[in-house]
Amino acid sequence: MLLAVIMFAAVSAAPTGDMPIINPKAGQPANCPATSRYEASRQGKTPRAQKLNELPDADVYRAVYRRIGKCEAPIIVKFGVVGR
Repeated sequence: MLLAVIMFAAVSAAPTGDMPIINPKAGQPANCPATSRYEASRQGKTPRAQKLNELPDADVYRAVYRRIGKCEAPIIVKFGVVGR
């Protein structure tokens, strides 16, 4: 029992830090095209609140991390998915 208390105190004594912020596009040049329809429609505009029925139709992406040159290049498998 005493051993368990000592082990717990040793483990919990280390302070936990904030999670680091990782930007996957940090090394990407500024001239790369927007990778989603949402990003492309928002370029140069001030973000504002929207109702869900005012948002553009969605696209379905494959979960891969692909680059062409230094630009992010996701794989789109279906365009214009409409919610119900």
